This record gives sequence, structure tokens and C-alpha cells, in this order.
Amino acid sequence: MPPESSTILFRSDLFQVDPREDEETNPFCYGRSLAEWVSSKFQEMGYEPEPVIAEDWGWCVMLRREPFMLWVGCGNDRSEFYSKVTPEENASFVPDGRAIEWSCFVGTDAPIWTPFFWKKLFGRASTVEQVRVVTDQLRAILAKEPRIRVSDETSV
Repeated sequence: MPPESSTILFRSDLFQVDPREDEETNPFCYGRSLAEWVSSKFQEMGYEPEPVIAEDWGWCVMLRREPFMLWVGCGNDRSEFYSKVTPEENASFVPDGRAIEWSCFVGTDAPIWTPFFWKKLFGRASTVEQVRVVTDQLRAILAKEPRIRVSDETSV
């Protein structure tokens, strides 16, 4: 069976960090400007994304909620900051977006109270095809932008 999604890692000078952005996520979790950009690109393709949502790991672009939640996660590799920034510096630290390794991936959720959850549990429904389609669309969006340099892609 093919993987449900891939995490795409890249660098770009398109996305900057709001100094207060990680107050809504976790320390060193950035990606609001990336998520807003991704949201606008999917909107151009006919999706009706909700306003971006802060998560503890980064930012979520909710593409739809029915029959299951389908979304794009936007964030960054934050491990590099933990080794470079002391806890005292953390409150005032704002990295340059050009130095960040950004990441995007497609995710799904089907809460237990939805019919889709039970269909998937018993093998009568799958998210695999929709995730593949949106992952391919995401790859195309990123590949089309000359200011984005994809560095890696790992299957999840």
C-alpha cells in the first residue's frame, strides 16, 4: 500500500516569521505566512479553505471537513533552534525566514463520532486516494514557485 502522505522540506525567502507567532503554537514553531500562502494557492484551485489554524506543531490549512477532515500542515524544522538559542534568548528570538527549513504535509482526521471513522475502521472507506491527490497538488504548487527550493521529501 502506498504511503498516505509525504513531508516535503524546502527553503525559501517568501515566508517570514511574525515575532509573536510561536505564542499560538510551541516555541520555535513557525509557518503562519507559509500556511496563508498555501491556503491561497489551494483557493486558486477551487478549494474553500478555512482561515489557518494554529496547532502545537505549526499551522493547519483545513481544506474540508466532510466526509473527513483533509488538511495541509505547514511548519518548520525547529530542532536547529533548540541547540542555538538559550532559554533566556527564546522570548526575543525571531529567525529569518530564509534560514528556516520549511515543511508541508497532507493530513486527515476522522473523529470517532463520524460515520466515516467507522467505515474506515471496518475497511469500507479510505483517505488514501484523496491524500495522494492533494499531496500531488501540493508538490505542484511548491515546484511552480521559483523562490522555493525543495530539499527533501520523506514518506509518512
